[in-house]
Formats: sequence, structure tokens, C-alpha cells
Amino acid sequence: MRATEIPERNQRPEAGGLPFDRPTRRSRKTRRALVDAARAILEEEGVPALTVKAVTERADVGHGTFYHHFPSTESVLSAAIEESMREFASEMERRFSDADDKAWVFVASMSSTFRMLARHPALPWMLERPQVLAAALRDACGPFARRDVAAMIAAGDVAGDAVRHMGRYWEWIIVGALVDTASRSREQPAIEMHLLEMVLRTLRFDDDRTRALLARVDKWPAASRRRGA
Repeated sequence: MRATEIPERNQRPEAGGLPFDRPTRRSRKTRRALVDAARAILEEEGVPALTVKAVTERADVGHGTFYHHFPSTESVLSAAIEESMREFASEMERRFSDADDKAWVFVASMSSTFRMLARHPALPWMLERPQVLAAALRDACGPFARRDVAAMIAAGDVAGDAVRHMGRYWEWIIVGALVDTASRSREQPAIEMHLLEMVLRTLRFDDDRTRALLARVDKWPAASRRRGA
């Protein structure tokens, strides 16, 4: 059922025309249980199995509780996807926390994120809703990408206005690469390299540095980048 089709009685009410106060700890815990349940179902059975009944049974809550937090299964799926991206980005940040070459950290993290999404069980669903995918990339991975770019600025790898250039449309470059990969899966390595080159050009890396970083990605074992969604 889409958000616009949820009966009025299932929408979150307001008191005196004002939004509810910040969620309580218990409310946050319940929401997290619903998101975790959606992620588990997605990973085990795929998008078609994601129903309100399946999510509430896995989270051990009632239908009313589900609709208190989410207006539809699409919204809980979006939240689950965003959470998986944020968790993945956090892991990349921890993995490369001691790396001296900040440009390599940025490139390796983007390569890993692209590969994770290319294998994601909800990729076809996301590509039918590119604005949802772009928003999840911006909100979940964007803060980590901006920190990486800031570290590159501090290291003298890129100019001080790189964050502004990067912030304009980087998530849509990734969405476009994923669309290409979905239709031409055998060309995924070449598509990935083109994606990384476009981003490095956007950040105005010179040709020699760009080639060196791309060559390093090409030699990087695929197993080093692998992780479940």
C-alpha cells in the first residue's frame, strides 16, 4: 500500500496542530526494530517478501505500531536501505582510519560503496525510484564523503572549493553508473572506473594522480571491498 493510500486513521496524529515531541527512547527502539526486521527480510527473501505483516511479525509489534512509525512498506524499505548505507560507510571510515593517503581513502570508499550497491538485493527497486536512491546516498554516505574531501583539502590534494563542486551532483553520478551496470552487468568494472574518473575529474585531480589512483583500484583485490548489504 502506498503512502497516499494509507487510511487516515493510520496516519500519525497531531495535537493542537503541532508535531509530536521528539521520539522517546522506547519509540526509537521500536523504530529500530522495524528497520532491522525490514533489513533481515530484504536480505533473506528479497523485496517481494517485505509486507507489513512480515515486518511486524519479525519485529514482534502490531500493525498500529508499524503505521505510527512508517506510512507504508516503501518507507520502511527506504529507511532500511539508508541504514545499510550508513552502516557500510561507517565501516569504511573505521577500516581506513589510519591511512595516510586521503585521496586513496576517498576512492577506495567510493569503489566499495558502488560495488556494495551493485550487489544490493533492492537495487532494481531503487533504480525504479532514483530519487530515493540519490537521497539515501546523500543522507547516509554524504557526511562521510564530505569528511573525506575535507581531509583531502587539508592534505593539499584538492582545492579548497572541492566540497562545493562535489556537493552538486555526486550522488547522481553514482545512480547513473548503477543504471548502466544494471543494463550492462558484464561491463561493471569499466563502468566503475569511469565513475571514479568522473568524480576525480570533478574534484580537479591532475591526470597523473588520477591514473595512479585508478591503477591502484584496478589492482585492489575484490575481496578487500566485499561486504553484505
